[in-house]
Amino acid sequence: MKKLSEILKEVNEYNHQEYLKWKRKNVTIRGISNRYGENGAGAMLGDGLYTAPLGNKVLAKQYGKVYFVLDAIPKKPLIVNSINDWEIWSQRNLFMMFSDGNHPNQREFFKKTNIKDEMLKLGYDGIIIKGREMVNFTPSEDDLRYFENERQLQMYYEDMIIN
Repeated sequence: MKKLSEILKEVNEYNHQEYLKWKRKNVTIRGISNRYGENGAGAMLGDGLYTAPLGNKVLAKQYGKVYFVLDAIPKKPLIVNSINDWEIWSQRNLFMMFSDGNHPNQREFFKKTNIKDEMLKLGYDGIIIKGREMVNFTPSEDDLRYFENERQLQMYYEDMIIN
């Protein structure tokens, strides 16, 4: 067990730059209309937990109250630069499985499978569209932590580095 003087020393050594690095690496944001259900939006990237990078609050806010979410970032994602890049990739790598030889057939694809299942088969646990949004196909709801504001997140971080 730590002495009070050791704890105070560690608190005083709190480094805001280290907090910001940790936050960028581990935290996303999510707009939520109902924390315990779907947000009612289309699942363009497949079924899963959708979040946005910290800098895209405008996108997150469209879905409801914005929360900070810890541990929602997929560990082995497919990363693309834009929605257009995702569409091209999915046409070539997913929907072509059900082609007539020349053209991908999305209708047949969705009759027999879905994006989440096929991406998991390919070894991806999510998709990240840089700067826009991401989906995590296999989030552990037990591991996810939601914070209503920056101060709650910062207090969690401070507590984590002390212990």
